[in-house]
Amino acid sequence: MRLSQSDAEYLHTLRDSTEHTLRAAIGDVVDVALLDAPNQTNVGDSLIWAGEMAYFRRLGLRIRYVADIASFDPEALRRAMPSGVVLLHGGGNFGDLWTGHQNHRERIVRELPEYRIVQLSQSIFFASETRAAEADEIIGKHPDFHLLLRDSLSMERAAKQLPSLRPVFCQDMALGFDPPRVRRTARGQDLLVIARQDKEAMSGLHDVDDDWGAGLHVTSTDWHSEGWLAVRYRVARRVMKLHQFLLRVRRRLRWTPTLPQWTVKRLIVSLNEINIAGALRWYAAADVVVVDRLHAHVLALLLGIPHVALDNNYRKIGAVFDDYTGRFSTANYAVDTAEARAIVQQLTTR
Repeated sequence: MRLSQSDAEYLHTLRDSTEHTLRAAIGDVVDVALLDAPNQTNVGDSLIWAGEMAYFRRLGLRIRYVADIASFDPEALRRAMPSGVVLLHGGGNFGDLWTGHQNHRERIVRELPEYRIVQLSQSIFFASETRAAEADEIIGKHPDFHLLLRDSLSMERAAKQLPSLRPVFCQDMALGFDPPRVRRTARGQDLLVIARQDKEAMSGLHDVDDDWGAGLHVTSTDWHSEGWLAVRYRVARRVMKLHQFLLRVRRRLRWTPTLPQWTVKRLIVSLNEINIAGALRWYAAADVVVVDRLHAHVLALLLGIPHVALDNNYRKIGAVFDDYTGRFSTANYAVDTAEARAIVQQLTTR
């Protein structure tokens, strides 16, 4: 399936808006570094990464340095990019729910005061006002930090919890990704359920059984790779872990060799391309999709597949849906699994 003409035109408008916002935040520079690059099985992060790469190409940017959360080395960044802009990978981890990413972000802000830092589109959620105040103090001290937020709810939260920052609205970066054409294998009655199983889960979608599909063939999963893709993923991940180990050793023994930057870039590209390829296989076999992950919703939009989205525990999906993704003709929102099931029945009986 492909986007309708109206959906394609709307997507083009969103992309133009995002490109304009990025150019204003990054400025006229060409050289950039991308930090906190995704290196996990979460397809959503891979889709954001793919969208970021698409926007970077449109803006004519050159990526001089890439590092994931475990391989960042400020001195290596300075050698690779003496001047330029540091970009932080977008997503939904700005806050105290995913503390590893937030701590990493604050470390970068402390260690790179001489660079402009642009936080690519994020959602914000701090359960602790104390932790929010700490983040505001640390990040607010940086002389050239730019925060892009992907929904109005996050803008409201930032106004209350991060008063030292001046966020700018910017749509989710995954919308910049153009999926390749895939061979459709759906048989007309195939329902795909993408149900998260981590600490953001609250929809109850993971607990639905095969009968929930009301006569449809139901495939229920969460993000992961299968078959040969899983093998390739494990190999690339092990090589990346070797690089991370060598970096830790190098902090004690400066002569320890590490993988060259071009290899690190290639590994990150491979890991994220494998994630996306696996997701595209599932979607190719689906007539309708039900999800409680934001980027499972976004991927369905980009592929033109009718789908239903439920929310996570801090309204990440609903906020984006209300602001812009809900305007796509294939998008539907449900407050619970009962409503989602009713919408699926409507979609499959048209």
